[in-house]
Amino acid sequence: MSRRGAFISKYSSYLMLLPGLMLCILFLIMPFGLMIIISLHEKLSAAKMILSGFTFENYAKFFARSVSYTLLANTLGNSLLACAICFVVGYPFAYFLTFYVKNEKIKSYVISLLIVPFLIDWSVRMIAWIPILGEGGIINYFLMSLKIIQKPIKILFSLTSLQILWLQTYVLFMMFPIYLALNRIDPDLIDAARVLKAPPYRVFYDVIFKLSLPGVICGWIFVFVGTLGDHITPLFIGGGIQTLGLSVADYAGAFLWPYAAALSTILVVVAMAVLYILLKIVNIKELIYER
Repeated sequence: MSRRGAFISKYSSYLMLLPGLMLCILFLIMPFGLMIIISLHEKLSAAKMILSGFTFENYAKFFARSVSYTLLANTLGNSLLACAICFVVGYPFAYFLTFYVKNEKIKSYVISLLIVPFLIDWSVRMIAWIPILGEGGIINYFLMSLKIIQKPIKILFSLTSLQILWLQTYVLFMMFPIYLALNRIDPDLIDAARVLKAPPYRVFYDVIFKLSLPGVICGWIFVFVGTLGDHITPLFIGGGIQTLGLSVADYAGAFLWPYAAALSTILVVVAMAVLYILLKIVNIKELIYER
């Protein structure tokens, strides 16, 4: 074998990573680096793209304002709440689909039906909630018909409507990793726990839930990252609930790019810190590789 052939044979697996690595550098690392550089300047000339005035003032301004901590708490709180709601809804569904639906064809049909809403444009799905959640919508009409309430309640353009729309959008991102993890559990382990007279709750928690944790954490990551930077949904369906993502959009729209870049950098750092904590809980590689 020639020297060139030996080199290719030895490093072929690394060479296959090269296209993905280049894309990652071009579209992730370099833009993030540019964003940090912009955030460390006072001004950015939009016409000439010239930076001026190196400073840490943008970060100092953010942490000096008491409202910034409220903004950060709103952002993290709403995202974590969305993760919890999607988990509460998605885990039982994934569990039922895994252990109670035995027919593989039916499973395929159910999964296909769950994907159908994503074939519809997001804006159409958002507008479709207005006649359901509005003051003259189906929910208020139903509650008033049953005499549960005397006058319409405000659901639309609130935190409730925001979480409902996020649930519709992201529950599949929670459910599918959990479904994948549950399908990888060896049924013999469950049978062994039952043979050893373990109570049902111990079988579920010590065997099923703990072995499905990689899927749970993966689902939490998908939902958390998706909701953390979302600014369109809080603006239009959440009644303008203030989040970091919405603030970034506002400052960028006002051409205050250095401060918007600083907020974006803080948002990314916060997201990475939360993801680091989640990844420390369990090794999600178990979701990909066989034991």
